[in-house]
Amino acid sequence: MEITSHILLILMLVPFFGFLFVLMSQEDKQKKIYNGVAVAEFAVCCNILLLGKLLTEIDLSQNGLQFLSSYNWLEQPHIKISFGIDIFSLMIALAIHLMLVIGLPFAKNSQHPKLLISLSLLMISLLTGFLISADIFSFYIFFTAMLFPLFVLIGTVGEIRKSSWMFRFFIYNFLGSIILFLVVCTLYQYHPQTEGILLEQVAKLRLPRIYEYWIWGGIFAALLSRIPIWPFHYWIASITGAIQNPLAFLLVNLIPLTGVYGLVRFCPKTVPESVSYMLTVLEIIAAISMLFIAMIGLINKDNRYKLFSFMTVYYIIFLLGALLPTNRILLNIGYSIFAFLIIITVLEVLADYIREEQQRNNLNFYGILCYSPRIALLYSFFTLAAVGFPLSALFINNFVILSYLFRYNFNLGLVIMIAIIVSSASLLKELYLLKDNRYVHSDSVCISDISRSVFIGLSSIGVLLLISFFNPLLGIGG
Repeated sequence: MEITSHILLILMLVPFFGFLFVLMSQEDKQKKIYNGVAVAEFAVCCNILLLGKLLTEIDLSQNGLQFLSSYNWLEQPHIKISFGIDIFSLMIALAIHLMLVIGLPFAKNSQHPKLLISLSLLMISLLTGFLISADIFSFYIFFTAMLFPLFVLIGTVGEIRKSSWMFRFFIYNFLGSIILFLVVCTLYQYHPQTEGILLEQVAKLRLPRIYEYWIWGGIFAALLSRIPIWPFHYWIASITGAIQNPLAFLLVNLIPLTGVYGLVRFCPKTVPESVSYMLTVLEIIAAISMLFIAMIGLINKDNRYKLFSFMTVYYIIFLLGALLPTNRILLNIGYSIFAFLIIITVLEVLADYIREEQQRNNLNFYGILCYSPRIALLYSFFTLAAVGFPLSALFINNFVILSYLFRYNFNLGLVIMIAIIVSSASLLKELYLLKDNRYVHSDSVCISDISRSVFIGLSSIGVLLLISFFNPLLGIGG
């Protein structure tokens, strides 16, 4: 265990130092290849190896966070921050790093590659810190700090033209951070702890009724500010749908996952009985949101918005599964998120390539893949894997999650199934139009197919998903 005594801190610092190095690096003379790409890939691969080390030592039968480590933050007032990890947060962290491995090679085509790569590393560093936070103070610090690279990414690499969208998006997210800050101050003021307040202790604190309403209402409101919840979903959807870079799009769409993860980490199933009704309200809001956003995704013509809609529906499904009064499916949710993030990453990378080729050659969208066998095969495989065909761990674990949701509340399960069918139909419709050969002639200009090396690399990801059908750990040696 000596090597793992500070491994969580190292996980957070490696991409942060990579961010600093890339930020200070210079472009080469040809302005095509950046030293930062190699540094970023090296930093991310190092973290993947460290996560693999944790996988070999983590105890899957043990509940709660493992590899706990604490560090003094302030003396007056005395605040100590703590880090820990379990298999759920570990699977999410591993998937996020694999997302960056897939997306980084395509960052060089951005208008601001150096800024994109450096901010991606900073975002990964803060996301890792958020996932390993074990106390309320460090949880809040990383929860808020993620907004800085997020807004810079959106404003520069994302090329958002309408300032009103940015303003609403900023206010919506920043209000959540302010609310959580007030909650943290209230907890430390009412219940000072010399060793800090762990996340799992919040539900066990004995508070007056009015404090319970404020603490838990504030926690739910702050974390929901990161999720596209109706009627505020448009403030997030308008931003994500307008982002032009695939890597920036994927990083921004990790923000809803932080809201889902935060609600899971606070163990809402053990909230005080006096505020348990808030979970019922949360379920109703979540069900309405996922159904509404799925319908919009079906009728919207923009394929990036369709992908955003699909991601939001599944984020809410994972959230509802985590809110169930049982810990049995938490590991299934972690496995599903792992496969889900990888599938979505490949789909967005392929879709962005198709969009660029379409604009460059001024081609019709319909049937654009008819004469591009490599990209057509990959896009078809990952689309079918996303919508629920038995091609990855997403299928079997989502089946388990849905069975528990139906058992808990049949009406809720029915709404979820409708949302899944609608959002899946949206992706399948997109695939059909891309391969509809009625609009293509043999003498038509076609898009350039992806290179053999890219095809082999993305195909290997598909093989990994097939190998890890039941449990992603089977494919990575855990």
